[in-house]
Amino acid sequence: MKKILTAVLILLTGSLSVNAQMVSSSEVKASVAKILEENYKKMGDVEVKVSATPFAQLQLPDGKVSYKIVSGADKIVPRDIKRVDVYVNNAFIKSLNLPVQTVIYKNVLVANDFINREQALTKDCVSVKKMDVSMKMDYVLGEQALNKEMSAKKAFQKGEIIDKRFVKMRPDVIRNGEVRIFFVSNDAVMISIDGTAMADGMCGDYINVENKNYKKVYNGKVIGENKVLVNI
Repeated sequence: MKKILTAVLILLTGSLSVNAQMVSSSEVKASVAKILEENYKKMGDVEVKVSATPFAQLQLPDGKVSYKIVSGADKIVPRDIKRVDVYVNNAFIKSLNLPVQTVIYKNVLVANDFINREQALTKDCVSVKKMDVSMKMDYVLGEQALNKEMSAKKAFQKGEIIDKRFVKMRPDVIRNGEVRIFFVSNDAVMISIDGTAMADGMCGDYINVENKNYKKVYNGKVIGENKVLVNI
């Protein structure tokens, strides 16, 4: 009887090993990092590193292995824990919580030398450099900002990234100023009219604008100097 049980166990073990595959920690880390870099590439040059896994090898059923980032797939945080679901042949197998480090590089404005408070920000005192912006991604300025009138609201040290929170900049749209309102439906411009801005706004900001003729108020996106887009 003991010999029979031993034989059965050997057969079962052999069957399990035939129908299983081992995926190394490095393979999992590389695959997950590649998915995240693809998701983030629109943000700039991105480097993603999965710093560790709780295993050296992952035993999975035979078949095509794929991964889905369940939490934080499109949100960039310099240091984060991502929940990753593992699938084999599109069938869910297990979830992993993996620590991820992300670095983003962008071409941004940087101080050439010490910049005094209230000093005008021009090509003489700032230049464009590729920098790690992971910690202040939403507050950097690109080369196009040099087309605007800007001055420093604080002192900047040599080599420091110009943080737009500390920059005084002439708005693209000025409160009570004339604007051209473009009404868009299904990505096609239907009509444009003259209007009045009810607030200052930079490109990308949403502000209220008023139709000059009928005094009707709309909320739209600033898309350029004295230009506002309203979706209808």
